[in-house]
Amino acid sequence: MIENYDEWLKYKNIILSKTQIEKLNHFAESVLKWNKKINLTAAKSLKEITERHILDSLMPLTIGFRHERRVVDLGSGGGFPAIPLAITCPNTRFLLIEKVLKKCAFLNKIKRELNLKNIEIENTLIEEINTPLPQTLITRAVKIDGKMEKILKNKGIIRIFTFNSAKPEIFSAIMEYTLPSEGKARYITKREVK
Repeated sequence: MIENYDEWLKYKNIILSKTQIEKLNHFAESVLKWNKKINLTAAKSLKEITERHILDSLMPLTIGFRHERRVVDLGSGGGFPAIPLAITCPNTRFLLIEKVLKKCAFLNKIKRELNLKNIEIENTLIEEINTPLPQTLITRAVKIDGKMEKILKNKGIIRIFTFNSAKPEIFSAIMEYTLPSEGKARYITKREVK
């Protein structure tokens, strides 16, 4: 499980406490269990969930994400990246926006089981939210095109972290990394909304 990647994480300057490791392992096991009932992810093993989703979700920690105080996770799905980040950044508040009710049921169960007081879950679309949003957004699932960027700007979002499997256009910051069992590069961008 996550402790098997301790050296890899340390190399990335991500140090986890025993409690964080236990919570991340519990989360991975829950994703695997619930994945049999509802489609949370294509991953079919704990190793795959840990490597392709949990480790991937932790990568923003290497580019200054720890300093964010309030964050929206758009298209949370099975809780990636918000749940691993909420576990490792207890002083950051997360708003998870997910349109699929069954996935929200899973997220609420995880919130209770892991006692994650720093997350809120909304079963809606971002377009339907009328309350003020945090200024920072993160997403692994939603493509941020011009139309979506305009919606985000109108909602008060000023900073976006996105995950990409292809090298993106030039943004204000790009981090390139490779997950332990993969040979292909992945990317995280951090950009300001214009």
